[in-house]
Amino acid sequence: MATSKLTKVFVLASGMAFLSSSVLGLSGLVGSSFNKPVATENAAQSQNAQFQVEEKGFLTVLKREPNNQTALRGLVEIRMRTGDAPGTKVALEQLVKLNPTNKQYKEFLTVLNKQLADTKKVGTLKPTEPKQPTQSSK
Repeated sequence: MATSKLTKVFVLASGMAFLSSSVLGLSGLVGSSFNKPVATENAAQSQNAQFQVEEKGFLTVLKREPNNQTALRGLVEIRMRTGDAPGTKVALEQLVKLNPTNKQYKEFLTVLNKQLADTKKVGTLKPTEPKQPTQSSK
């Protein structure tokens, strides 16, 4: 009889330990999911701050050297990522002016002008990542 009582106590203690560890694990999981939006928001703010610092750096270089193409390309990229289409257009127009034979700059400016025209009709322009050229497979 003592063995069955000891077995019941052991089973009950094991069950309580399992239940406690499950509750603690779930509470940690739920708690971490509440922290994710804050972490994501902080990451977005940090990224925006980084973009602002980079943009300021490119603008500083362009004050000293208005025709610095590296700074202009960087400015185009930053402004494109932040969704500043009018600012992107201004920097891109300068690149086209400095490189009138560069087809990529001209094509990008044409696409940007079309997107700006469409935006005026529809709504707002959203930030985009630059697309990499793809190779067609045969």
